[in-house]
Amino acid sequence: MIRIENLNHIYRNRTKNALSDINLDIKKGEILFIIGPNGSGKSTLFKCINRLEEPTSGGIYVDGKEILEYTVKRLRSKIGMIFQNFNLIERETVLNNVLNGCLRFNYTFDILRGKFSEESYAIARDNIKLMGLEQYENDRVNTLSGGQRQRVSIARTLSQKPEIILADEPISSLDPKLMEEITSLLKNICLDKSITLFSSLHSIDFVKRYGLRIVGINEGRIVFDGTPEDLTENEISKIYNKKIIIDTKI
Repeated sequence: MIRIENLNHIYRNRTKNALSDINLDIKKGEILFIIGPNGSGKSTLFKCINRLEEPTSGGIYVDGKEILEYTVKRLRSKIGMIFQNFNLIERETVLNNVLNGCLRFNYTFDILRGKFSEESYAIARDNIKLMGLEQYENDRVNTLSGGQRQRVSIARTLSQKPEIILADEPISSLDPKLMEEITSLLKNICLDKSITLFSSLHSIDFVKRYGLRIVGINEGRIVFDGTPEDLTENEISKIYNKKIIIDTKI
């Protein structure tokens, strides 16, 4: 589903690569978590896949096609993004936010007039229900809790009908109980719908519990690629350049 070959990226006015020789194959429907210290290149990798940043060199292929061959609109119709800060329109209702995921299914002129098709309303309401938010459909987003806002964000992304979801630290602003709820929910939905999930997380415990495949990145390079069972304390220490003890009670 995603193939990355010899990817390098260096930001303007920087001398050090943010990404160096990244090679990665992600299969359709795969659940993959990426971990690494702050500044290791996780967000840059997501931005390159979604064309928020252009790679300095190397190739990224989605469905066998180099991403530069896609229009940005077409590429982003295949790839949904979930952000740690939700990226919602706070003063709009839950329904209107989720409808924004259906933009590609509607004519531009209708969108400018605030009109969506009946099919779009059905898609949005189905995903609102899937997230357990039907009673909040007409509530403004800024009246909801953090966990509810992230559910709105996921519903909006699912309304795109994406083949791939990139989730950049989607639970970092939530409390531990909500972190678990959202991680489990997102994983199970992607498995059920055969959506490829590529997510960055800080919590090693959550990665080991919910990950099927884990990639570790340090200083822009992949230094680990394996299963949760392969992710030993020694491997984690290599990824983070320090000793980290895994909480086995969780």
